[in-house]
Amino acid sequence: MNKKATIKDVAREAGVSVATVSYIMNNRTDMKISEATRKKVLQIANLLDYIPSHAAKSLATGRNNVIGISYHLNDRTFARNLEISNIVNLLIRRLNRLGYDVMYMPFQSDCPSPVSGRTVDAILAIDLTEKEFSILSNSFMVPIINIDMIINDPLFYQIYTDYGNLLKKAASIVGDDFIILSNTFANEIYREYIFSDINPEKVFFISDFNKDRFKDLGTKKVIIIGTYTALTACGYANPDNSVIISSNKPDILISGGFHFIENDIQKKANLAINILLNSIDKKFDLDHIYKI
Repeated sequence: MNKKATIKDVAREAGVSVATVSYIMNNRTDMKISEATRKKVLQIANLLDYIPSHAAKSLATGRNNVIGISYHLNDRTFARNLEISNIVNLLIRRLNRLGYDVMYMPFQSDCPSPVSGRTVDAILAIDLTEKEFSILSNSFMVPIINIDMIINDPLFYQIYTDYGNLLKKAASIVGDDFIILSNTFANEIYREYIFSDINPEKVFFISDFNKDRFKDLGTKKVIIIGTYTALTACGYANPDNSVIISSNKPDILISGGFHFIENDIQKKANLAINILLNSIDKKFDLDHIYKI
């Protein structure tokens, strides 16, 4: 007896994500899917005699009042982990006030896939690699709102800091011949986007720095990305020649006289929550890419 076709079979043959197949099979009209893609998926589903499962149909029906938060943790990127914890805490407080429980779904070096014990209404994903996002989007057939990520699928919402604009502001303060000391971002495309207009020889990641290299910062013009990266470097960098791009201003940085440019994660968190609620209620047709 032939094995019954699954939603993953349809997605593979159509060359799209599992979530895209699910949206089409559930006749979701609030998602931006081309008519050509819609027809292709329906034709392949018909050829494979695919019958949507209850799990696939659940994408468009019912609620559990549980939101998943998925994020990337790396033992070598302590500063970035702390930055992610900041926005996770903001999101949790807002979701709790709205009556939602939160399910943590971290990706770690020893955990190749997120936990999936409960059904979630939607997922907020933060700085995942392309591979991790692929695993997530093929494992959970719910709306996914991506924060600090760029993915090659316009179906999913993407919200990220416009570091290109912030770096231009920082460069106008310190002048030419600067270097950048940054957190290490997990999402490959987003990382490339951030530094696309910068000479790679000027970009350094804190995970690759050692004590001797920190000592050299005092003689250089430095643009520092990230609060915790700045706290590590502030004892070495010259405040007059340094600009910090950060979500907050720790007292030690303010008293030290460092130039400061805000990365507004409060606005980012609020926007992510608003888009998430709309993706669940399906009330409005929203843009899918937002730069903060």
